[in-house]
Amino acid sequence: MSFFTEGGQHEDIVEKYFSNPEKIIHLKRGHVLLHQYATNDRLYYLLKGKICGYLPDKELHEPVFEANTKSFVGVYSFFSQDRKSYSELIAEENSIISYYDENPFELPKEEARELLIFLFNKVVNELRHRQQFAGKMAHERQETLQKLIQSEKMATLGQMAAGLAHELNNAIGALSSNLRQVQEEISNYLETNEEKAVFDTYIKGLEDGQKLSSAQARESRNKLEKLNYLDKNTAKKLSRAGIDPETIMKLSEGDHSKAEKVASFWELGYLLHDMKIAATHATHVIQSVKNLGVANQVWIKNADINQSLTESLAILRNLTKRVTLEVDLEENLPSTEANLGELVQVWINLVKNAVESLLNTKTESPRITISSSHTKTEIKVSITDNGPGIPEDLYQVIFQPNFTTKKGGLSFGLGLGLTIVKRIINEHNGEIKLSSEPGKTCFEIHLPILND
Repeated sequence: MSFFTEGGQHEDIVEKYFSNPEKIIHLKRGHVLLHQYATNDRLYYLLKGKICGYLPDKELHEPVFEANTKSFVGVYSFFSQDRKSYSELIAEENSIISYYDENPFELPKEEARELLIFLFNKVVNELRHRQQFAGKMAHERQETLQKLIQSEKMATLGQMAAGLAHELNNAIGALSSNLRQVQEEISNYLETNEEKAVFDTYIKGLEDGQKLSSAQARESRNKLEKLNYLDKNTAKKLSRAGIDPETIMKLSEGDHSKAEKVASFWELGYLLHDMKIAATHATHVIQSVKNLGVANQVWIKNADINQSLTESLAILRNLTKRVTLEVDLEENLPSTEANLGELVQVWINLVKNAVESLLNTKTESPRITISSSHTKTEIKVSITDNGPGIPEDLYQVIFQPNFTTKKGGLSFGLGLGLTIVKRIINEHNGEIKLSSEPGKTCFEIHLPILND
């Protein structure tokens, strides 16, 4: 009796019993090696290719096992009592197969023992592999089922959203049209009837909005309050306009009423500016909801991520007043290809969720930090709050439709915010990451940098 290493024994057995050139089968892809219930009097060895076993009488046509190059096939049926194949063996790709069709029990005792022990070990290994394969197939079936359920949910939501979007679109269209007319009338009136300085500050507010961060506005306010002819309310308005104190003095000529007029008309322009942004964003939101579950093809190149963040914060200004907002946007951030309207929707959802979480949990000194940065390959946007945190077991489900941790959901309980966020980020070939612990919850969005 000879002893072999596992690899050496395998090669010796193949050389000894499966190397007869007259016992070689060339099987084309899709052809059957062995039909289900057919009598099998051969041991097969797969020299090259891939063979899968199927149960053709099952409604779900999927393999119950697979064999690749250097695998034995037909061992069970060859040694079974009735020698019947329980599955149909089909070539998944062009294959070359050798076979052994003699009775191993008629071999000399030691030789038969050696071959049978080897084949028995192969059967045990094959049982383990088939069990692993069955587990893999069950996992894939579960994933497929979840995707089907998700698709059905998204299709239902899409149908509901289409009708809602149609009605909202009409209302937003009327508001946008009327807003343009109001803006034109106000602009024409001020240009004709007011001093150039007043008109210029109105145009500054209309075109730029409020560009200063909270910290910059506070610094400007401190300087303006030193002008003793300005009251606190006027100084507060002017500080948000981004006009330096020297220019304020020149425009107002030391007269409080003139300064107040400059501040009021800047604020009028800035309010119209934010209303235009809100109307534009509402149109994007309606389109996005209407196309829930459908890829939106309206993209632009050289999209400015910082711009989309600034627009979203302009829309949320009244809500974010209730928390400390820290914004740190990297200058000269690289551009990317994106749908800016949908990205605005992403930031609004994430910031709104953070604010509501902080307020609902009565977090002490509520604070949200928004930052942008980049590496060689991607842009990163981080939205962090100091709230109570999100349990780890909710990390995945919070992105699913209908899930909400809010008692009232989105007033009517749909819980769609993070579902839409994830869909939009996926469509941008990006990634959203969540990390959370008590006192710090961070959503990180990674977007690819545009390649020239």
